[in-house]
Amino acid sequence: MKRSYIREILDSINENTISFAGGLPNKKLFPLKQIKQVSLKVLENPDSLQYSQSQGLEKLREEIANIYTNKFNFKTNKEEILITTGSQQAFDIILKAFTRDEIIVQSPSYVGAIGAFKALKLKINSFEKINQLKNTLKQSNILYLMSDFQNPNTRSYTKKERITIEQILKTKSSILIEDGAYSFLSFDGNISQAISSNYNNSFHLGTFSKIIAPGLRVGWIRAKKENIQKILFAKEALDLHTSTLNQMIICEYLNTYNLEKHLKIIREDYYKRMIFLSKCFKKFMPYFNFELPKGGMFIYGKFKNIDTMNLAKRMQKFNIAFVPATVFYHDERRSNEARFNFTNLSYRQMLVGIKKIAKFIEKI
Repeated sequence: MKRSYIREILDSINENTISFAGGLPNKKLFPLKQIKQVSLKVLENPDSLQYSQSQGLEKLREEIANIYTNKFNFKTNKEEILITTGSQQAFDIILKAFTRDEIIVQSPSYVGAIGAFKALKLKINSFEKINQLKNTLKQSNILYLMSDFQNPNTRSYTKKERITIEQILKTKSSILIEDGAYSFLSFDGNISQAISSNYNNSFHLGTFSKIIAPGLRVGWIRAKKENIQKILFAKEALDLHTSTLNQMIICEYLNTYNLEKHLKIIREDYYKRMIFLSKCFKKFMPYFNFELPKGGMFIYGKFKNIDTMNLAKRMQKFNIAFVPATVFYHDERRSNEARFNFTNLSYRQMLVGIKKIAKFIEKI
């Protein structure tokens, strides 16, 4: 079993590396002052260091349920929420409770999900066009997808596409795992209707990692009450419960401060960074073709006649890192596509990094 290519890159970079590789939020936007204040308040309560419920703190589940009801237009109550140790843990929890031989993923798809599915020794099949689901989906398999600002290719499903996927799911009775890791990061602030809101046999995943702080490792699963109860044993077997302290910190933050105000700051910052990186590509690498994303943390595109895995390995020697698309395909096919993160670098680093890649390509 191989490690994640992206995790290997992150482990190997140093202070001199210009890394477009990880999906790291901008640490300068972490609400450090607010987190410090609520942490001190939380630590006045000794229960913050005690064991807690496997399903998660009741107050935090209520806060998340309110977000679904008020922001996603997806009526939810606290019994339909399970707190996880990061959104990544949700894959293990769901797939250990709902055993299936095959999982269907988008092509390309999130490398962390692919790695989790391979670790569980699941057969992986993929689709590129939604109509292909008519022939691949069935009751005995599971569909995994991102609806919003997909990692890696940044696109979102249209309203029509969501309805089509929903109709196919209802016909086939498959389980849906819908990953909403980037749903809050639309540049215009709009949140689209989740497919899960109209399909009962579904698990919608969310996380505070992309919008508050990834180091706290607090995510969640939203599902009907019966399915939450079915997956609780898997959560208990993994770690009993998510950190009580971290849950209480997140909960107190949500109670004390305006999350939407914080999200607005993030969206405005990320939009400016995305525009800057896109201009760098257009000026120095006009042969890199991409569409401007409408949210998320990446620019994804393709070169002409360049094996991006080979290019990525060679650029690491010059302390430049990005992610070749090969790792986003479950069959690890060769690709001329690549993903670049714009949230975790300074403007100068982005400029220098793209200029160096362009200069290297010109010499090939």
